Amino acid sequence: MSREQNQFELIGRPCRNFNILATAVMTDPLDGREKLVLSNFAAGQTGNLILIDTRSMEAESIELPGDEGAWGLVNWRNEKLVVGTCPNYAYMHALDLKTRTWAEPLKAADEKYFWDMAIGSDGNVYAGTWPGCSLYRYDPALHTLEKLGRASDNDKNLYSRYINGSAPGYILFTGGYDEPFLKAFHMESGTFRDFGTPGFTVREVTDEYICTVQGDRFEFYHPQTLEPLPDTAGWKEKLTVLEAALPNGKSCRAIPLADGRYAGVRGQDLFIADSLDEVPELVRIPTEAPATRIHTLVSDEAGGIWGACGFGQTIFHYDPLTGSAWNSSSVCDSGGEVYGMVFVDGKLYLTAYVGGDHIVYDPAKPWDQLNNRNPQSLRALRPDYIRPEGRSVIGPDGGIWTGWSAKYGTYAGALSRIDPVTLEVDSWSHPIANDQQVAGVAADDRYVYFTTNGGASGLPYRDVICHFGVWEPGKGLVHETRFAAGVRPGSAIAAMCAKVFVKAGSAILVFDRARFRFEQSIPVEGGCSWMTAAGPDLLAAFCGSRLLFIDPHSAVVIRTVELPGSVRAATYTATGDLAFAVEEALYRVPSGFLQSVRS
Repeated sequence: MSREQNQFELIGRPCRNFNILATAVMTDPLDGREKLVLSNFAAGQTGNLILIDTRSMEAESIELPGDEGAWGLVNWRNEKLVVGTCPNYAYMHALDLKTRTWAEPLKAADEKYFWDMAIGSDGNVYAGTWPGCSLYRYDPALHTLEKLGRASDNDKNLYSRYINGSAPGYILFTGGYDEPFLKAFHMESGTFRDFGTPGFTVREVTDEYICTVQGDRFEFYHPQTLEPLPDTAGWKEKLTVLEAALPNGKSCRAIPLADGRYAGVRGQDLFIADSLDEVPELVRIPTEAPATRIHTLVSDEAGGIWGACGFGQTIFHYDPLTGSAWNSSSVCDSGGEVYGMVFVDGKLYLTAYVGGDHIVYDPAKPWDQLNNRNPQSLRALRPDYIRPEGRSVIGPDGGIWTGWSAKYGTYAGALSRIDPVTLEVDSWSHPIANDQQVAGVAADDRYVYFTTNGGASGLPYRDVICHFGVWEPGKGLVHETRFAAGVRPGSAIAAMCAKVFVKAGSAILVFDRARFRFEQSIPVEGGCSWMTAAGPDLLAAFCGSRLLFIDPHSAVVIRTVELPGSVRAATYTATGDLAFAVEEALYRVPSGFLQSVRS
């Protein structure tokens, strides 16, 4: 085994998209003009604010001092923009609008997210957090950050969000994961109290009522006492409806502007409308999108490289011959990111978080996601399953198979199958264990293989006895292996040459299909993040800072290459190259080098 360097080349940063998590409206003290403010999350990079003149549509981009983006955004008196970041640091940033300078960042200790934020009746900014399930108060005048306390006695409750500061003397918010709650923080006494029905969220606060909602159910409370109000006064008919009808008949949240017009954002697009009676025209956000983390990679039949962004629900295409790139609008109505990407007969099949979406896209036809024509959304697995953690593969029956993780706050998993002929979607809950997600999926000409583990959306990893399963289409589970205690498989799994290679702890375990058992083990430093075929007789395993080339017949590492960073997405292209991504950067291992490895 030899170790080599620089056997790859950087070919571009083709994944570029917006992911607008929050909006605000301000009057800019520099020119007196009204600006729509967008908080943009840039996966793997540093987020930014986009200030758009609502008349001229000219845009100004201002990078955050730190973190990838922000759910929290507040315009404080047209003097400061206050920003609460995620997903790594929970910074509280404050931008002075007159000088366009940032104050020194403040950090919430032991937190990762600030969720949404609101100005309270005392003029301070309040924010919820994850994973500490706390409420924080930021004083914009003094630039100080204070933790007001944890909002739940249940240790399994990890978030507090949907902050509303419109009720005088109170901050209203929800939280949960384990047990949903609805809380009110009383500013004067500094205490939390329950009110309303758990699972409901605050929809609107006026001088007459507080309205909470869950689905199509509404409840009303007195804005000073928080006591229930009977709906005898027709409160529901008084609710403000701030929605604009899009060209496809669906609605989009409308943001009131100071001059009586309305703005809105949908994915990579926005609109400005004179009234809510008109159908607005969607236009692209008028500034350059940043390069963002590449989450998934696949090759089409011509050797083109397709991928998905790390957050923002878009895909991209990169042409290795010309170096040109194309980035899409949102691939479906729900937000999140695409995990699974598989080409069958020229069509691209996608599976996506957060709505448990199955999607089909034909690159040869015009893009029309707005009307669900191309890409077309198929049957979704929500609400029970939302994240295609195991990615997608082509099964021996020609179907597209995907491994799923359950809804937030739940340990569970599922398999699904798209029929590329009928576009019907079938699914199987709990293919092995009732309380484990499907973490990785592979397939060959006979079986679908998958791993499970104790991961979940919004919950800490749970130590369980993990599984490896063999699934025969039309029959179901035909074999299972239980891993040793403490061994955690992930999404790194590949099937080739009648063997299955599975990342399990600090080794790659090799399953022999003929004997239905694991027979070999390849030790790796620091585990393995991704595996893919690099031709019919070569396996590429991305392990920490090294790329291992493995002979799949003998399960022996035959060459090692040093990598520029950790890899979570790779694909073998139709032109014989191996493409992989490190954050936003796309690299290529040329076919000539791969041929030399095989020989």
